[in-house]
This record gives sequence, C-alpha cells and structure tokens, in this order.
Amino acid sequence: MLVKGDLIRVPANTCLTQRQSELHMIDKYQYTQKPTVGIFIKYEGYKTAQVFLNEKYWTVDLASISFFGIANAS
Repeated sequence: MLVKGDLIRVPANTCLTQRQSELHMIDKYQYTQKPTVGIFIKYEGYKTAQVFLNEKYWTVDLASISFFGIANAS
C-alpha cells in the first residue's frame, strides 16, 4: 500500500498517460526510455495511480510501479 509522497520506481518501456479533463479518454502518452524514480500521488482506480515524474503528473498502471525504498534502514 503506497501513500502520498512515497518514492516509486517506474521501469523502462512503461506507458504514461495524461488526461486534460474527464471528457477525454487520453490526451497525451509517452513511454519511459529508462527506469525512472518518481513520487506517488494517489490511487485513481482499481488498477491505476497518479504519479509525478519529470515535472509532470501522469497516470500509470499499478502493475508497472514498485516501491523505491530502503528496507531495514535502522
């Protein structure tokens, strides 16, 4: 379970999408060229999440992202 502000890892060749309004299905999309670290913002549904990558907000499939953190940091 991710919470707002968690660092996430997005692998290469992941599809990122943006919508400008609720009336549009998809306004813009791109694929990541290399693994990228971003910030988790919120869950948008059962299978998608909003993330902040490269100074923009994107929607990404939950199966494509993973928590980027240090285990047992104490």
